[in-house]
Amino acid sequence: MCKKLLLTIFTIGLLPGQAFAELTVSQIAQEFSASVVTIVALDENDQPLSVGSGFFIDTEGTIASNHHVLEGSARAIVKTVDGQKGEILEIIKDNPALDLLVATTTLRNTTPLRFGDSDTVTVGEDIVAIGNPAGLEGTVSRGIVSGIRKAEDMQMIQITAPISPGSSGGPVFNMNGRVIGVATAYITGGQNLNFAMPVNYLKTLTPTRIKVYSLPKVQLKPGTGKIDKQLVRVFDIDLDYDIYRSIEEIIFSIKNTGNYAVKNIRIFFLYKKRGEVIDYSSKVFARGDYDQILLPKLARQFTYRHPIKKFSRGTVEIRILDYKIDRSVDTSPADIFFK
Repeated sequence: MCKKLLLTIFTIGLLPGQAFAELTVSQIAQEFSASVVTIVALDENDQPLSVGSGFFIDTEGTIASNHHVLEGSARAIVKTVDGQKGEILEIIKDNPALDLLVATTTLRNTTPLRFGDSDTVTVGEDIVAIGNPAGLEGTVSRGIVSGIRKAEDMQMIQITAPISPGSSGGPVFNMNGRVIGVATAYITGGQNLNFAMPVNYLKTLTPTRIKVYSLPKVQLKPGTGKIDKQLVRVFDIDLDYDIYRSIEEIIFSIKNTGNYAVKNIRIFFLYKKRGEVIDYSSKVFARGDYDQILLPKLARQFTYRHPIKKFSRGTVEIRILDYKIDRSVDTSPADIFFK
């Protein structure tokens, strides 16, 4: 009888799912947000190109992120939620096709996140994503696994937690606080869908030693979709001059090519003369600015009175750094006629 009882207790201790207690969303946010970083990719003039996320995987400042977060940049800086800043030194593992990389940074004494097993992820299980949309460090969103998708020989975890470009590269947790995926924003089949690359892929990346500026371009296979940097684009730029021929206002249009509304569009302006950057400014076009929720498939014209004095005979380059996909706005283009 005693032997049977002891055997029964031992067996219960090994049941799947019993090894780690489930955490609340609040506990996951409090315990692990410090291990998630903001990544700011810079061009050759040290001006921002894009904003993304990453997370520590060891105590020596090594981070994992998406390949596309750093693609096309000259260098990149990282920032933690507690204000520590560092720089990415080199990429030590990379796979452009999987859109994943591992890089070393100048930070040390970092707290790594623990990996789960993405092969055991099931449809319907709860997940939590931590990232930095619109530069808001440590933003937490909850969702579920809505599907396991396959494209060619690649597998992706489809999730309902919203992923905007600033969240790309951030960790996706199961409710045991283990990382099961790396958040990656994609368009597939013309729709805005949220995907996480399975964390097990990080273990298969090819070792390398390359600088940020040497990263190869992503070559996506047909049918796997494309990264959603072009969901929102700027066009029809016009400059309004004063009587002294100085640029007074910048008039431009932004188009939302996706199937969901977007908001909190972060725009970066570069002012150049003879090809050299002489100044910059930035602005987030949020709800207070003309009620700026940009409906799907539509464009809106913006006017920006820039702060640069006596700027003439120059050019203005406009970059969209980030935005938030808003699925809470159950709206179609036709709805604007029925307000």
